[in-house]
Amino acid sequence: MIDIRPGSNARQTRIIEARSNLSMTLDRLALVFLVLSAATLLVALGPFLFGYWPIMVAAVVHLLVVGWCLRSGWRGNWVRERMTIDRDTLAIDHYDARQRTHTEWPAAWVRVQVEERRMGERQVIVTCHGRRQVIGQFLPVNEKLALAGALKESLGASDARGGASNYR
Repeated sequence: MIDIRPGSNARQTRIIEARSNLSMTLDRLALVFLVLSAATLLVALGPFLFGYWPIMVAAVVHLLVVGWCLRSGWRGNWVRERMTIDRDTLAIDHYDARQRTHTEWPAAWVRVQVEERRMGERQVIVTCHGRRQVIGQFLPVNEKLALAGALKESLGASDARGGASNYR
């Protein structure tokens, strides 16, 4: 998902935020896990009351493994990139479950390229003075193209405000 909005300061910034497409929020995932846990423990309660106590141990171990798998799957797919464009700089902040990275580029010299990879896969790449950074790698192809277009448009608007022009 791509969100474009103006910045909150007087430097006429523009913020483009790309987020991974998660079908479920963390709150909803917790609710699903709570319902699953209640159903599992309710089913295990009957045999437990008749003296088959190992069933409750197996149910709790099962819930721990399922909870860990759901959490790992959700966190592994949570990614966000925020591009802040102002008159002088393009700042790219990448957030995921493992790390946060921040890079800055001179907005007047940045080029945005879309490269086609194998079998129709595309990458959006920001380049400047020999440095390269792939952005939006977690997005579907149509959103990658929309991100590239929005970034090119925002960088063009940066040039119109008085920055140096370059070939894009």
